[in-house]
Amino acid sequence: MSARIRNTAKAITAARARAASRPRGLWVEVDPGFHVGNDRRQFLGSITGTPLEGFRAFGPQSDFVGLFDDLDVAKAAVAAAASSAVSAPEAERQLS
Repeated sequence: MSARIRNTAKAITAARARAASRPRGLWVEVDPGFHVGNDRRQFLGSITGTPLEGFRAFGPQSDFVGLFDDLDVAKAAVAAAASSAVSAPEAERQLS
């Protein structure tokens, strides 16, 4: 493998890793300490709190996802919960 191909492959892998670590969707602080997120297809969930008290994350059906020290980690957890909430009904339909 040439050095050019190897460097290109490394750059693509690094870009994918950066994209995977970023919270998915658009997040907006609608009130102080209250964030909501959505992507083009669905409501992701909400997050309440501050860095001092922690961030309480809730999924798309208002189910409690967890308490986090970091807002970006809370956003990623909500996005993951929303993804699993969407894929679960699809899996049930395929089993039927």
